[in-house]
Amino acid sequence: MIPNVDNDSLVYLNGELVRLGDAKISVLDRGFIFGDGIYEVVPVYHGRPFRIHEHLARLDRSLKKVRIDTGMSEAEWQ
Repeated sequence: MIPNVDNDSLVYLNGELVRLGDAKISVLDRGFIFGDGIYEVVPVYHGRPFRIHEHLARLDRSLKKVRIDTGMSEAEWQ
């Protein structure tokens, strides 16, 4: 375990929120084996995401390029 980490914090894993202490990734996971991943930053000003639709469109394009299907719509991401 990593010191000074709250294992009761929630993380998003495989389509659901789980406790950090319960989060597990299979050794057969493509992201684990090949390092696949997408990085997208959404700045938030005064509690509101800035240009969220543009960020979600870019995220969707990036995910499609590496053939990652989240099964989620833009509305579900919001």
